[in-house]
Amino acid sequence: MAEESVPGKVEIPIAPATVEAAKKLLTKRFRFIRKPDDALKRLARLGVRHVAKDMSVNPHRYGRLEGQARLAEVLPLDPLDILRHDHQLPALPQVFLELQQAIGSRSTSADDLAEIISQDPGLTAFLLRMVNSAFYSLPMQIDTISRAVTVVGVNQLSTLAVGTSVMSLFKDVPADVIDMEQFWKHSICCGLIARRLCRMTGKGDPERAFVSGLLHDIGQLILLQVEPERATAVHAHARAKDEVLFVEERALLGFDHATLGGMLLRKWNFPYVLVSAVLEHHQPKPGHKEAEPLLVHCAETIATGLGVGSSGEFFVQPPSAEGWASMNFTPERMDEMVADLDEELEEAFAVLLTR
Repeated sequence: MAEESVPGKVEIPIAPATVEAAKKLLTKRFRFIRKPDDALKRLARLGVRHVAKDMSVNPHRYGRLEGQARLAEVLPLDPLDILRHDHQLPALPQVFLELQQAIGSRSTSADDLAEIISQDPGLTAFLLRMVNSAFYSLPMQIDTISRAVTVVGVNQLSTLAVGTSVMSLFKDVPADVIDMEQFWKHSICCGLIARRLCRMTGKGDPERAFVSGLLHDIGQLILLQVEPERATAVHAHARAKDEVLFVEERALLGFDHATLGGMLLRKWNFPYVLVSAVLEHHQPKPGHKEAEPLLVHCAETIATGLGVGSSGEFFVQPPSAEGWASMNFTPERMDEMVADLDEELEEAFAVLLTR
């Protein structure tokens, strides 16, 4: 996997040893991709480039202690037991509940949505920053929520407001359990790529694709918040055994974080398409009427292959052969998929991670 340059861009000098270390890491990260097509091979090369740059700037993220202590026993768990204990789950603010109702109502008007959002000054300011960012690249400045709703659309802004509001609900996850900044960077990257896939293929809705990608690993956050010791033990087992995380979750817990995340969104009465996208992001069901589950599934593969952020999963999941083929990926389309992604990611991080 040779290092490639992008025309018109100034490349950060990277030591040859760092490039070799990145190649070694990516070779291992792609170990479960048995017969990669040309697009996946290009993704691996792009991943080498991205990881080598990150290694140069943040070498501390790539250290790994060998000879780990004896792995803790992990007992099975019923996901319903987690969801039954409301006092352990994040408290949903009133504005979230009203937004959730609005997103499911066909009668919600622009004025209705603007009134709901305006109740929360923090959410108002956040959405205005997002609407005025490169996320939309609008030709004019939007200075009121009413105008934002008019320009972006009632359903689109409702979906965006509900999805991004969830990010503020998980501030109590211990820092020693998971690096939340890296978690959300991976999630944001997955959302942005799902949105790009939506536009590239003409399938699905861009805002729903983004929010589905943003929330795809929410089950991990619930598990880490409610059962931190059990969740971290599962992570340790997966890394020690070099196993895909969701496979190890199923083996030890009896379910995986995708199942738990989908169940949580169903409990919160999220739209079916968002629930199914989270529930199936590892193994999308064939023949879906909605495109978002497959978009997020493919976006997860690409985001993990690029090594942007981390949700705790080290390996690139093998994509559904049928679903991946339906995207008509080529090396050139993979290049197009990640072109200028770093710039979009930086702006999205600045907006979404400063709430």
